[in-house]
Amino acid sequence: MSVRVFRGWFSLLLPAFVYNVRVIAARSLSFNLEPTFRCNLQCPMCPRFSSEDPHLDMSAETYERICEQMSLAHTVDFTGWGEPLLHPRIYEMIRAAKERGCVTTMTSNGTALNERNSTRLIDSGLDYLTVSVDGGAPETYNKIRAGADFDKLSVNLKTISRLAHAARTRLDLGIAFTIQEENADDLHAFVPWVISVGARTLHLKHLNAVSTADDWQRSFLKYRLHPPCSDNGKLQLVEETIGRVRLQAEKAGIRFLMHSEFPLTRNLQGRHCLATPLLSVYFSYEGRVSPCCHFGHHVSRYFDGGFIEPSSMFVGNIRAEDLDQIWLRDHYRKFRDGFQSGNFPDACKTCYLLYGK
Repeated sequence: MSVRVFRGWFSLLLPAFVYNVRVIAARSLSFNLEPTFRCNLQCPMCPRFSSEDPHLDMSAETYERICEQMSLAHTVDFTGWGEPLLHPRIYEMIRAAKERGCVTTMTSNGTALNERNSTRLIDSGLDYLTVSVDGGAPETYNKIRAGADFDKLSVNLKTISRLAHAARTRLDLGIAFTIQEENADDLHAFVPWVISVGARTLHLKHLNAVSTADDWQRSFLKYRLHPPCSDNGKLQLVEETIGRVRLQAEKAGIRFLMHSEFPLTRNLQGRHCLATPLLSVYFSYEGRVSPCCHFGHHVSRYFDGGFIEPSSMFVGNIRAEDLDQIWLRDHYRKFRDGFQSGNFPDACKTCYLLYGK
């Protein structure tokens, strides 16, 4: 999954009054839509593998219905749980959102960014491209991003950087790195690689979309949230490394964004969720509307030492009704009221993103 990082960062820039909106104002929301639930990789920590939902693409009819609502959006993020570049019409979809005045963003695994596809992506007008890497060396990356090749990815990123520079486009290339025990040692030398491929933004976060007990073991969260679990100084070392990476990035002119609490604390007090459910809406490939991507499919969770069966939360379907109707639906309003009052919805209390982790 991708934890939708650009949306989380952008939300911090929005005025607080947006949180309390009950009627949607023009350009007040971020649309996170899922072009496809398909993916060409087998990353072991991906929540998709806990879901039995079919791996299908968004239809032209569904996307057209979303386009009809885009006057309400300042940003359209083409990500979801699948690999967006697998959708056969993704370039047309991005162009359509740009024509409607929206900022366009995407998170991809980067495997399809050959010269032809990179040219088409640039021509579509995409504003921000974030590529999930999760490894700074071939051995680490190839194991975590199962089905991909680090050397080929490096070539792909250099290709789109070169083409974007030649076209004098505004496309901003970012690299996302989800910190896990398996890849933490790669962090110390990661910034030179980011520079070498032409990226201008580095996003770091902990593995915080925890779907299984195996995910929990991969994540550093266990060392802070379960103190009896001795880490032999591992977490402190990682946080010192993150601090050095930030300084290296900033010195090199690379924008540095940390999308998890830093440093991690034991506190599990609810806050404005990293997934920004008050500032964004999620559209699954079927057109079903959810407060965030983590509710948009039946996916499991592993929280506080226990496994939670796959579940979801749908507040409407854009194929059958307009977004302003869905926004005012009672149970959706109660969901938002929970965030505004601090009495957070029960369905969110078993998600580490609520606690900023």
